[in-house]
Amino acid sequence: MIVLASSSASRALILKEYGVEFIQVCMEYDENFDSNLPPAKYAMSITNSKAKQFFDKFKNQYDRVLFADSSVVCQGVILGKAKDEIEARYMLKLQSNSLTSVYTAMKFITQNMIIDMLSIASYKFKEFDNDDLDRYIASNLWQGKAGAMMIEGFNKKYIEVQKGNKPTAMGLDIINLKAFL
Repeated sequence: MIVLASSSASRALILKEYGVEFIQVCMEYDENFDSNLPPAKYAMSITNSKAKQFFDKFKNQYDRVLFADSSVVCQGVILGKAKDEIEARYMLKLQSNSLTSVYTAMKFITQNMIIDMLSIASYKFKEFDNDDLDRYIASNLWQGKAGAMMIEGFNKKYIEVQKGNKPTAMGLDIINLKAFL
């Protein structure tokens, strides 16, 4: 049994699909970081900060705790979670007909070890159809998603080339994580 220290429905779904027993502890995190950092350092900084914030609140109440964060990088710009429809549209327009990478950082803390992992999944997307983009923006499914990206939804039909695994793009590199569980 592990503790998923995240409110992410996508991460919970991945754990369920791969048969990992877990409880989910949701918490609001301060994710404001300098987006001028290199993408790998940015992703790991947020995950480390989440761990600190979690244990500041819960002390040693939990063991086997998993933290994760994903950021999308496109055209040299780190894209976090869109604050509104305008920002979501901007982020998705950057991804249209472009190479986009998802940096997923994970930190797994037990009484005996701390494991830090960084995984990257990259996609070359075809140009997004404007009407389809409008429908996706109106659906609000982009909310809470790094880069407003939904690789299992809207973005999926536009993939030309993929490198890396889908769970990484959804926010959790379960394939590497399972080696430590």
